[in-house]
Amino acid sequence: MTSPAPRWAIIDGRRVPHDGATVHVSDLGLRRGHAVFEMFRIEAGVPLFLEAHLARLARSAEAIGLPLPRAADGVAADVHALIEANALGVAAVQILLTGGPSDDGVTLREPTCIVTSTHVPPRAAAPAGATLVTHRHTRELPEAKSTNYLTAMRLAAAMRAAGAIDVLYHDGVHVTEGARSALAVILDDTFVTRRDGVLASVSMSKLLGLARERMRVEERAISLDELYAADEVLSTGSVRGVVPVTAIDARSIGDGTIGPHARALFTAFAAHVARYVAGRRGGAA
Repeated sequence: MTSPAPRWAIIDGRRVPHDGATVHVSDLGLRRGHAVFEMFRIEAGVPLFLEAHLARLARSAEAIGLPLPRAADGVAADVHALIEANALGVAAVQILLTGGPSDDGVTLREPTCIVTSTHVPPRAAAPAGATLVTHRHTRELPEAKSTNYLTAMRLAAAMRAAGAIDVLYHDGVHVTEGARSALAVILDDTFVTRRDGVLASVSMSKLLGLARERMRVEERAISLDELYAADEVLSTGSVRGVVPVTAIDARSIGDGTIGPHARALFTAFAAHVARYVAGRRGGAA
C-alpha cells in the first residue's frame, strides 16, 4: 500500500510537517486572541483573489495593532510554496497572523505567520438555496478579520439544528453581516449591500462589480424588515462563493425558490472566477 503524501504547513517562511506545526504556549494569539487571518479558495492550483486577501490581511493587522512580520510578496510566496508542497488543486488556504510568543503574556515581541491548507469540495456547478439564522450581536472591530468567533462558535449547534449555513448578525434594527459571510438583498430589482460597519468582503466586492453591470446598486444599511421582505437574498464567502438564501429564521424569502437575479449573478461570478484562474495559470497571482 502506498503511503499518503506528506502534508505541509508554512510557518514564518519555513516548511514544516502539518502534524508538527505548532505555536508556543505563550503565543498572544492563543492567550489573548491577538490574531487575524484570511481564508480563500484554491482553484486549479490558483489562489483566488490573493492580492485582495493580502491587502485585507494588512488592514486587519493594522486595526488590531499587529505589525506584519513578512511583506505581502513574502506571504504570497508562502502561499504558492504551500500549493506546490501539498499539490493543491481544489482546496482552501488560511493565512493566520498571530501576536507570537510573549514573555509576559501581554507585550508584543515578534508576530508569527502561519499558512495552512484544508480540503474543500469542488465549487457547485449550479446554485442551491440555503438557510440563515439571525442573532443580535455586534462584533468588536468589525473591519478586522480577527480570530474572535466566540459568538459564532457558541451558536454553532443551534445553527446546525436549523440547517443553516451561517448566523446573520443584527443590532435589533439593521442587519450587519454573517459570522462567515457578507449579505446582499434584491429589493425591487435593486442590489443592496452594506459597506460601513462590516468587514470588507472580497467576494462581495467582486459580486458588487458584476451587479453594477446588470442592475441598480445601493451600498447602505439594510433593515430587518427589508431583509424579511426582500425579493431575493444572497450570501457570499471566499470559500463558498455566491449562495442564494431562500429562508431566514424559518421564513421563506420571496416564494422560497432561487430567484432570477441570484441565478444570473451566480453564473456571472463563476465566469469571473474562471477568467481569473485562466489568466493566472502557470504564474504567480
